[in-house]
Amino acid sequence: MFEMVQRLFFKRREEIQGFSIICIYNNRQKLDNYLIKSLTKQTAPFELITIDNTAKNFQSAAPLLNEAAKNARYDYLMFVHQDVAFGSNDWLRFAQRDIRHLRRFGAAGVAGKRPKGLFASVFHGKPPHFVAEKRIKKPVPVQTLDGCLLIVPKEIFLKNGFDEKTCTGWHLYVADYCLDLSRRDLNVYVLPHDIYHESTGPADPMAYEQTKQNIIDKHKYHKQIIYSTVGDWKTSY
Repeated sequence: MFEMVQRLFFKRREEIQGFSIICIYNNRQKLDNYLIKSLTKQTAPFELITIDNTAKNFQSAAPLLNEAAKNARYDYLMFVHQDVAFGSNDWLRFAQRDIRHLRRFGAAGVAGKRPKGLFASVFHGKPPHFVAEKRIKKPVPVQTLDGCLLIVPKEIFLKNGFDEKTCTGWHLYVADYCLDLSRRDLNVYVLPHDIYHESTGPADPMAYEQTKQNIIDKHKYHKQIIYSTVGDWKTSY
């Protein structure tokens, strides 16, 4: 099921400070042109674990990503979309530096929402445009993150991964995971390091409507409003 490509920049076999980058792809050309092309320039150690869904044999992201995480060798997991490119050759190194200093670190990403609005480090679309009103200069705590990129400690994720019953499709599993982390008193952050994401999101919001309702039902006794990058959802709490 899994295709693994390793590019390691430290010779010590016991080295675990790095990223296990996990990606489901349905377009090999986009994977090569965006994610893999930008990864080959990175200055920090990583491995890339890819899951081929070009034949559309799989119907849901959560179980695939949970299984792939079990094969990871590094201490940080990154779940990322195929059409993401990092904004600098030192992106992984800077991200690793930042998350080491974050209080009660549960997860980090590049776009997220909280009551005060959207915070992001993302350019997307063609031609590229910035998705938020202003740039951030340091990590910002948020309630949930966008699914295009998520970094989590492997130790935490392997104990409680993505909820396969709540998130049965291809969307919102990251937002749900962030809400799970908040119930464990762990924090979620947007990092101040730019990426480019070709996609501007699903064309049909109905594609995630059932998962959205599942998330509301799951967290309605803990959150009055769920803030996500695809909308703010009032619960019945």
